[in-house]
Amino acid sequence: MPQIPLFPLRVALFPGVALPLRIFEQRYLRLISDSLRADDGFGVVLIRAGGEVGHSDVWPVGVFVEVVDWSQGEEGLLHVMVQGQRRFRIAGTSRSAGGLMMAEVEWLPEPSQAPVPAECDGLLAVLDELKEHAAMLSLRFEPVETADALSWQLAQLLPLDDKVRIDLLATEDPLQRLATIAASLDQWARE
Repeated sequence: MPQIPLFPLRVALFPGVALPLRIFEQRYLRLISDSLRADDGFGVVLIRAGGEVGHSDVWPVGVFVEVVDWSQGEEGLLHVMVQGQRRFRIAGTSRSAGGLMMAEVEWLPEPSQAPVPAECDGLLAVLDELKEHAAMLSLRFEPVETADALSWQLAQLLPLDDKVRIDLLATEDPLQRLATIAASLDQWARE
C-alpha cells in the first residue's frame, strides 16, 4: 500500500479544484520543498478534531494534490497553489521523525467521464453564481465539461457539513453526488 505525507486542513478539497495555501510551519515547508524536488504531491485531508497547527484527527478520505504554483511572500510565508488530483482512503496513519502525519492509502477508483446531464442546468446556474463569489477565495476552477467536475466544484463551494463533504468525496458515481447536492439545495430552499 502506498504511503504519502498528509497536510490536514480545516477546509475540504476536491479533485480538479486549485486551492491557495500559506505555509509557515517548518514541517510543511519541508513537505513542499520535498514535493517540488521530487515532482510529487501529497495528501490533503479535512480535520475532524484538533487544529491545523499541532496534532489533529482527520477524516478517512482525502485528495492527493500537486503543487501547481508557488512564491515566497514578503512576510516570510510560502504561498502555494495546489490542485486536487485523485481521491484516497486512509488505511492507517503514523508520524514521521519530522512531525508530518503519514498515511498508508488506498486509491479510490477514477470515475467515468460522463457528460453533464440536461436536467442539471439548474445546478450549472447555481455553480456560475457561486463562482462569482468564489473569486474572493482565490480558488481556481477548470471549465465544467463533465458531471464529475460539476459535482466537485459544487461540493467545494456550497456550505455543506463536513460529514456530507466526506460522503461526497467517497461517492464514486458523479450523478449520485449531484443528486445529493440537489437534495441539499432543495432542503435549504424549504427552510
